[in-house]
Amino acid sequence: LGVLLIYEKIGGGRLEGYCSKGDMRRIREWVRTLHDDPMPVGLFIPFNRAWLAVKEFMETEGKLPASIQWIKGSDLPEGTFPDPTVRLPGGVD
Repeated sequence: LGVLLIYEKIGGGRLEGYCSKGDMRRIREWVRTLHDDPMPVGLFIPFNRAWLAVKEFMETEGKLPASIQWIKGSDLPEGTFPDPTVRLPGGVD
């Protein structure tokens, strides 16, 4: 599936959270991690694009990379990161 990137910036009483934006048509499909947590397929991006974003993050001393699309955590649909103990429809277990 690729890589799911999460960017969080905390400080000054604020929290900014963003997730990599993949195929949003698949936001209600999940894949389980090795820790059995469900992660939304729609937020995964290809490895080569993820690497460019990580490289940009390092080169800009932690700024939000502009080389990929992001979605604000507050703009994600409710239930995007569901309770890991619940089996979900649309899972890619």
